[in-house]
Amino acid sequence: MRNGETNVQSWQGKSIRVSVLYSRAGVAQHIWIESESGSILIDAGDGLLRDLVSNRLAPNQIRGIIFTHGHFDHVGGLHSLLGFFRMKGREELLPIYAPKECKEVFSIVNNFIRCYPDTIPFKISCRGVQAQQVFQIADMMIKAYPVVHFGSINGSGILNQIPAMGYRISHKGETIAISGDTGICPSLKELVKGADLAVLEATYQKSAKVSKELLEKVHLSEDLAQEIGKSAKDFILVHKGKRE
Repeated sequence: MRNGETNVQSWQGKSIRVSVLYSRAGVAQHIWIESESGSILIDAGDGLLRDLVSNRLAPNQIRGIIFTHGHFDHVGGLHSLLGFFRMKGREELLPIYAPKECKEVFSIVNNFIRCYPDTIPFKISCRGVQAQQVFQIADMMIKAYPVVHFGSINGSGILNQIPAMGYRISHKGETIAISGDTGICPSLKELVKGADLAVLEATYQKSAKVSKELLEKVHLSEDLAQEIGKSAKDFILVHKGKRE
């Protein structure tokens, strides 16, 4: 909760529960995915610890963390979470996955280890993910799909493309698609098609009010995200920016 506003969206399947703890463009995003075997955290934005506590979720249930990309609103809470695990004496291995060459995530982890070289009671396994790679956390199978995402700064226009992934997470016949931040691209549609739930970013309110280049390179609009979401059985729109 921030300034009296709750942003939690939830979905309950037969074997998977999804909680979007917070997601607002340029502020923070973190998504909790839970099965009976444990939980996965998708992204770790600023305020993560507060949002976990506010929703009565136990951080020690986290079996692994997956990052969609390295922008600040998706990684800003990672150092705090690692510090929390250190303080609480976590002993279980913590796997962290991020797109290969995602320098922000790997830098945060490496700096944390350098700060506390002799007093971290758990091991961190930081792994770069490539397109179409399949891996497993807490009995959930995850497949990475490359998406298109460029940075942008007010007054500086569109910046360079960065490493970015969406993920398709499967468990006991159910599938969740997480878009991450992305423009329109063929692999996004492949990622979402047929999923039981698609969690789709919708930064812009209306596609008619933004340029084609922004929609293709930076973020989706709400109407475009809704259209893509129709190819899944259900969908949630997240990461919304300013609304009129």
